[in-house]
Amino acid sequence: MAERPRPARTLERPPRPPGPPGFGSLLVHLLALRNLDELAVAKTMCLMSGVCKAASTIRMVRAGAKALDAELLDGFAAVLGVPVAVLASLTGVRSSARGDGPSPEVADVAALIREVRHLTEDQVRELAETAEALDHG
Repeated sequence: MAERPRPARTLERPPRPPGPPGFGSLLVHLLALRNLDELAVAKTMCLMSGVCKAASTIRMVRAGAKALDAELLDGFAAVLGVPVAVLASLTGVRSSARGDGPSPEVADVAALIREVRHLTEDQVRELAETAEALDHG
């Protein structure tokens, strides 16, 4: 089995420490550890789940100023690649009727987000160029 390439640099903590204790802060911090800031979380959440929120809303969730609701739970579940039922049971937020787990495509994208942080900058660039070539080919 091939050994995973070592990252060119170690993962740095996000610029801000985690917010106050709470599941909203924890979920945003988990995504920050995947190198997604609030704007990237908002964009990724919209693309992966159809839950389109502003970066300021994600910041409010992180700060505890906005409570998690069923819609946000759907979005976080998609980006993290976990069934919404799992997040609902952990947070106590009633889940929506959108389904039990992410589609295979969404789960694959979530896994890619989780794994791409292990690649070097050159490897990410090469991957992006290959994806562009496939998209135009």
